[in-house]
Parts: sequence; C-alpha cells; structure tokens
Amino acid sequence: MKKIIVYGLGESYKKVKEYLEAKFDVIGYSDSINSNETGYIEPKNIGKYDYDYICITSTKHFDEIKAELTALLGNSGDGIISIYDILGDFRNEEVRDKWVIEHLSRLSSGKILLDAGAGEQKYAPYCRHLKYIAQDFGEYIPNDFMAGLQSNSWDYSGLNMKCDIIDMPLDDEAIDVILCTEVFEHLKNPILAVKEFSRVLKPGGTLILTVPCCCLTHMAPYFYYNGFSEYWYKEHLYDNGFEIKEFVSNGSYFKYMSQELFRAANMAERYCETKLTPEEQKTLIDSIEIMTRLSKRDKGSDETLCFGKMLVAEKNEG
Repeated sequence: MKKIIVYGLGESYKKVKEYLEAKFDVIGYSDSINSNETGYIEPKNIGKYDYDYICITSTKHFDEIKAELTALLGNSGDGIISIYDILGDFRNEEVRDKWVIEHLSRLSSGKILLDAGAGEQKYAPYCRHLKYIAQDFGEYIPNDFMAGLQSNSWDYSGLNMKCDIIDMPLDDEAIDVILCTEVFEHLKNPILAVKEFSRVLKPGGTLILTVPCCCLTHMAPYFYYNGFSEYWYKEHLYDNGFEIKEFVSNGSYFKYMSQELFRAANMAERYCETKLTPEEQKTLIDSIEIMTRLSKRDKGSDETLCFGKMLVAEKNEG
C-alpha cells in the first residue's frame, strides 16, 4: 500500500477517514493547529518522513494549503494530492461556485443586484463592484428539525430584506440582475418566485439561476422539491417573459453516483447503526473508481441525471 500523510483534521477529514485508511498506509496526521490525534506530525516536520503522498482533506481550501505546504517543504508540490485525486472528480459545489463567480465578474460595475434567497450571502464578496441587496425569508434554524442533511450553523446577519421571495418590497423593474442559487427546492411555490423575478427585473435584465436536478433532503422542514428538469425552466421562464441565454449541466449520472457511493458509509452509520468494514470501504472505493472511468467516456448522461442546472436568462424587452 502507498504511504500517505493526511493533512487536515476538520469536518472534511471525518468524512474521508475510513476511505483513506482502507486504501493507504496512513503514517501520520498533520494540521495547521496542534492535535491530539495519535500519530500527529507538526507541519514543519513532514519533510523528515518517508511518504508517497500528502493528502489534503479540505477541498475548499486545497489550493492555499498546497501553496503553504509547498513553501514549507521547499518543493514543487509533487505528491500533494486531494480527495478527488484519490476517489475521482465528482465535485459539485465547487463547480457551481466557480460558474457563479465567473458570471458575477462579468457584470458591469454599479448594477443593482438582488441576491434572492441569499442565506449566508456566500457570494457577497464577489459583488463589491455592484449595488448588492440580500433577501431571504430568514427562518431556517439548523438542526431544529432533525431530518435529512442539516447545516451545523447558519448566519442570516447582513440581510437587507427579510421577506417572502414571492412578495418582495421592491418597485416594478427596479433591479438589473437577480442572482438565485440553490433556492427553488426550498420554496412552496417556485413558479410564483419566477413571476416575482419578472416583476422586479428591468427589461433586458439578467437572471443568474442555479437549481438542483436531483438532491437529498436538506434544510428540513423547508424542503419541498428534490429537483427540477431542464424542461421546467424552459416552460416557466418562457411563460414569464424570459429568454434563456446560457444553459449548462453541473455533473453527470456517473458523477452523481460517485457522490452517493461516497456518502454511503455515513448513511450506513446513521440509519443502520452499521460501521462498514475496511473491505466494504474498499468495495465502495472500487465502485467509485468504476464510475470515474465511465465518466471519462460519458457522452451526455446529464440528460438523465446530474447535480443541477446552471443558467443565465434575460428578461424580454417590452
């Protein structure tokens, strides 16, 4: 077995611990903070060990951590890998974030942007060149309703408007751009939200929208739809005066399957009170690797299943 040092002992590590230990000889654990983990290695001492790889468990901060380790070790970063290098690339949120941020960067300075269903306003830092307005209903309480996937915490501070998304205190045609990401599955009446977007958006205005094609129950009890097909958008956006300018899929059938195979060990513990054996963990890894191989040959499976759809639409003039 290949020898690795695992870097990062937070929430991301907890999700992949068993997979790593089933696939590799883990010779030690490291982090930017001191740890009580058995086999802890101070970052400055990593270079003293014989290893094949350093696996960074955080996908969100992978690039910056890799840069820090590369500088610390005085090398080119060879041998520093991510979870996706091990299990295959089935990124979901990261792909969506990159797409949204790219489209926000293209907007002209000074435009009025409404972040509808903004939640924690994760995209606000990328809207500094815009007149940013954050709206949300502001009623979700993490773990208040223990069903499905829940967030550990949720911060609504910073909202400009706390109201129903289908009845916002905005004048007609007051907004240049509406950003709405991963919100529609939490709305009782998403079609009414599209109507409200059409009302407050200026003619020629832009709607940047992402919605899941398929997803697990999350943020319950405010969860009403598992996903929306591309035909839903084409029907209801057209009916409310929008023309779709860009329409892309995030992920594919095989990447979605990889995501759920990866999640299976956690689900077994939660719902079956069963901890998978190292051999069973290895079987899941092998299955994910099969999905990854098929994903590289994929020619359009997103029409059947994917993580979600991402689109840009324009409100018709007149």
